[in-house]
Amino acid sequence: MNNLLNTFLLILCVGVVAGVGHYLTNVRQPAKLQNIEDTIRLASLQQAQVSELLVEQSASRELAEQTLTRWKTRYKEIPEDLNTATMILYLEDLTAEGFERFDVVLQGVTNKGDFSYYTFKVNATAYFSSMYHFVWHIENNREFYRIRDLKINYTAVYKENQQTERPRRFDMVNFEFLLDAYFAGDEGMSAAGDTLVPVPRDLLPRHDPAHNSFFPVVRTDLPPNDEMLLDVEASELISIVGRTAIFDSGGFQYVVGEGDRVYLGSIVKVDPNTMQVRVQLNKGGSVMAYDISLDVEPIQNVQQPGVEARPVDN
Repeated sequence: MNNLLNTFLLILCVGVVAGVGHYLTNVRQPAKLQNIEDTIRLASLQQAQVSELLVEQSASRELAEQTLTRWKTRYKEIPEDLNTATMILYLEDLTAEGFERFDVVLQGVTNKGDFSYYTFKVNATAYFSSMYHFVWHIENNREFYRIRDLKINYTAVYKENQQTERPRRFDMVNFEFLLDAYFAGDEGMSAAGDTLVPVPRDLLPRHDPAHNSFFPVVRTDLPPNDEMLLDVEASELISIVGRTAIFDSGGFQYVVGEGDRVYLGSIVKVDPNTMQVRVQLNKGGSVMAYDISLDVEPIQNVQQPGVEARPVDN
């Protein structure tokens, strides 16, 4: 009987131990393990978020430093007050040379609260290079002006030459735009005089235009001969002496040599062996080389010299 009881108690103890082990191993420990894994994942996520925030903080600090540097090194000036007479004098200084016409009309004044600005409508005629210089100074000078709605067109201006009394053509551009002149800015908006930092020249655009897109490549009309140069096409080659050629134009003789200027071109070569003169002429953008030959027959049989034209090799 005692053996049976002992056996029963032993089996009961084993069952209890097995049950407790099963509960600890298959129920309680997995739940703790899951909690630990969730805690680890949460910590990793928080660490990643912290790292991302640190990166964003560094980028924001760098951006703030760059913005502050640009603010401290600003070079534009917004005066507390600006009258139209002062502005007109400033514009007249910029348009003193190279302008045929410069008309300015006040459109009004705008108050934005933080600043105010005048708006002018400008219509002008000038050489392209002069217009470019004007725009360059407006954009890069210390005065805070802004050009908008710029429109440019080619135009030809004719003026009478006082010596020849003949009209002479000048290739210019006609342009119009709106010009805003700022003033009355809030405190700190304009650069103070003692903190003015000049802009490095290599950061500024070119002061001279690289190309004039409005200059006609081929002209429909030729410029007048207001310098009274030799017109080889309206003259007669009468003699070649060494490297010198003599032309007759209506009873007036021209003596020219290699490199000398003539109307629309220059003398390229004087050849005493072949009795020919080569002339290069630019007729409205079309460049041609002309060989003018001298007849070497006896004087009493002099004929009109031959003229042969052909394009200049590139």
